[in-house]
Amino acid sequence: MAASPGKGASTPSLRAVGMRQTPQREAILRVLAQSEKPLSVEEIWGRMAENRSGLPTIYRNLERFVLEGWAESILGSDQTMRFVRCRSRSHHHHLQCEACGRAVEVSGCGLDSVNALVETQTGFHVTRHQLMFFGLCPECREARPLPGQGVPADAGLTTPPTLVKSESSRV
Repeated sequence: MAASPGKGASTPSLRAVGMRQTPQREAILRVLAQSEKPLSVEEIWGRMAENRSGLPTIYRNLERFVLEGWAESILGSDQTMRFVRCRSRSHHHHLQCEACGRAVEVSGCGLDSVNALVETQTGFHVTRHQLMFFGLCPECREARPLPGQGVPADAGLTTPPTLVKSESSRV
């Protein structure tokens, strides 16, 4: 595999899978490798300073890159399909920060027993699955504490909260 610019990521061998090594394909892979966030096709196109191609060409290449395991498509909360560069050659999932959008790979799956259960219950043969985790990255968590975290001691709480039972729960 040849080295590509940006963050020491490696470029997949296009020729090894029967694809021509074109400047446009290399540019798409380079844009994905240089981003920590999933990108829409339009965002990829906008970051392709050189060797820019049409949107249909980007879509077709991304579809092939997903099939080869070099990228993964992620449907955003805004229903926009975005793509992230996959560096792992093994099965993995992604974790995305809900504040800044940064995505990281999560190795290991643990869904083998769930796949088997789904197959037993439905009669389907599971060929693949997609699982996405969401949360706050360490930097965003520090800047924006989760509820119940980072509450200052002088925040006006004089007594600890207590559980209040409703009238219907009393026996």
